[in-house]
Amino acid sequence: MDKVIKLLEYFKKYQEKGMGADLARFGMWLNKEINGERIVEVPVEYQLSDDVTIGFLMGRLLGYGDVWTRMAFRDLPIQHFYDYGILKHTEQAKNPTKKEIADQSLLEQSTCFEAIKRLVKHKVLTEETDMDDRRVKRVRLTSFGKKVTEVATQQAFRLSNLLVGDLTDKEKKDLIRILRKLDHFHEDLYRKVERNRIIENYNL
Repeated sequence: MDKVIKLLEYFKKYQEKGMGADLARFGMWLNKEINGERIVEVPVEYQLSDDVTIGFLMGRLLGYGDVWTRMAFRDLPIQHFYDYGILKHTEQAKNPTKKEIADQSLLEQSTCFEAIKRLVKHKVLTEETDMDDRRVKRVRLTSFGKKVTEVATQQAFRLSNLLVGDLTDKEKKDLIRILRKLDHFHEDLYRKVERNRIIENYNL
């Protein structure tokens, strides 16, 4: 009985932190609360500066994100989160060109076009020639593609719950503020600065 009471006290504390009532997340939080917060070991070579350490940690998160994305979309004819991005842009823009999709998705054209080719093969998308310029290809969702997009959107929302882990509401708000700042920086760089300048300025 004492253990049950203690568990309820932990759950009350968890809710008071504004973390909701999800039992799976509560389990992760409880493990951290009892055993202490696990600190990611950063290899010495990535401790040269805060910039390098952040780059290392972001790289790890991208890796985890890719694994979880494949799990979330495992029953769908899409492989990557950018596949989902292509479908959503096509849905919103109705009948965009392949170039417009690549630009909106922040993908290299070759990567985007290869993904579109794969999605066409799976009958998720269909290509058609532009009425005014036959050199231009436009893309449209098929009926099957609309259903895939709907299911993928539901899975993307579930995936978001996993990606934020056990962050508190305050930590989420802080992260949103930081990510928006970074997004504005990279958006300006991507849209306004020539690639050669970026390579030169950041010694890439």
